[in-house]
Amino acid sequence: MTHTDPGDGTLPLSVGQEGLWLLHSLAPDSSTYHLAGGVRMEPAPDPEILARAVDAVTERHPMLRSVYADTEHGPRRRVLPPGETGRLTVREVRGADDEELRRMVDAEVAAPFHLTGEGPFRAVLLRRAQDAVALVVTHHIATDALSQWLLWRDLLAAYAELAEGREPRLEPPATDFDHFVAAERTLLDSSRGALQADFWRAQCAGSQAAELPTDRPRPDVPASKGTSLVRRLPDALSEGIRRAAADREVSQFAVALGALQGLVNRWTGMRDFLVACPASVRRSAAREVVGYYVNPVLVRAEISRDATLGEVVDRAAERIRQATARASYPFPLVAQDAGDGGPLYRIAMTMVSTERFDGGMEAAAAGVPMRVGGLTVTYLEIPHLEGQCDVSLEVTRDARGLTIALRYDTALFERATMERLFDQYVRFLTAAVDDADRPLGRIRLTDGDDKRALLALGGHPGAAS
Repeated sequence: MTHTDPGDGTLPLSVGQEGLWLLHSLAPDSSTYHLAGGVRMEPAPDPEILARAVDAVTERHPMLRSVYADTEHGPRRRVLPPGETGRLTVREVRGADDEELRRMVDAEVAAPFHLTGEGPFRAVLLRRAQDAVALVVTHHIATDALSQWLLWRDLLAAYAELAEGREPRLEPPATDFDHFVAAERTLLDSSRGALQADFWRAQCAGSQAAELPTDRPRPDVPASKGTSLVRRLPDALSEGIRRAAADREVSQFAVALGALQGLVNRWTGMRDFLVACPASVRRSAAREVVGYYVNPVLVRAEISRDATLGEVVDRAAERIRQATARASYPFPLVAQDAGDGGPLYRIAMTMVSTERFDGGMEAAAAGVPMRVGGLTVTYLEIPHLEGQCDVSLEVTRDARGLTIALRYDTALFERATMERLFDQYVRFLTAAVDDADRPLGRIRLTDGDDKRALLALGGHPGAAS
């Protein structure tokens, strides 16, 4: 990351943003790093009011109207004046049925961003006769998961006020993303930064990326195309995970990650491997700031031959604590330091808690309809961030329980394989609740009929036991 301030009104990027800028430059048409969310609005909203609400949001959050460019000082960011980019696009689709509407949403999510000219944000209203879908798509270089919810909270609040004839009260945040970039520079120039670099060097030494057996050969050039399977866990299992975590004095995330590590061990036989866990590096002062406050951290699994699932969970909890204490050290520098021995991770896992969302967004995330400016508004889960790695699991924890999105690379895996992986992951979660003292090798992954079918089809090693 450059330490030069050229004095031309441009701003430096964080190390993570520089990495995303490089990935975008290599594949500018890819949607791999697009984030998306939408709401169904009944009846259809007044497009002029919604457009003014969008303008209010982009005025409050300068990251949404930033453009990017390579310069002699490295990649830089420039903030455009309000109104120059990020305006609402309205599409009249009065006769579209739900299937057609879904295809239109998918097309909007997949459409590339031209970060050098139009910025990393777009808002689209797909307007039917009786209702509409409002869609917000951003590039990850500018936002993270919490940022997405900030956008929706501010957008709906602004719409409600405008619908009642008042100007939106969206005050500028108390800080900005540039404070984070400056703090990151300070860390990297400090002895604390050097100690964190040493930790990550030791964390990676002698280990390797967890890697599942694939259905197809790995292409020389990653296709970066994916899809998702999304399931809501049964309430009893979600509650069981909460209780198991409390009993072991670990987080629910540690239970979920330990179950995944155990399943990887069963599928592959690997006993020492790395899984990436995107961590938030957002400080409380930046709670209201839209920006890329995410850094992948590597959690190492070291599993003995006779390990129980409970032991794997406890070890995962300890490794999570160690990793998150050093989460500020940028992952691109960890990868750079590791050299060109291949990717440091191919599997990732994260947990998002909607308890962090305010302004009614926690209920919205759970699918509870809201009343906004005379409209009924229901949040729509829209697949995104697909194809970043072989397999990733995103666990969303809301007031009612847990939902899991399993995203996978469609160039590598058949849907049936990933459905089987998902089924068996749920079995491992169940074992973590009901039978954590059982050795990993004795956890039943399939019923008898399933096992015979898999053996007939030539199932993956370790997957049919």
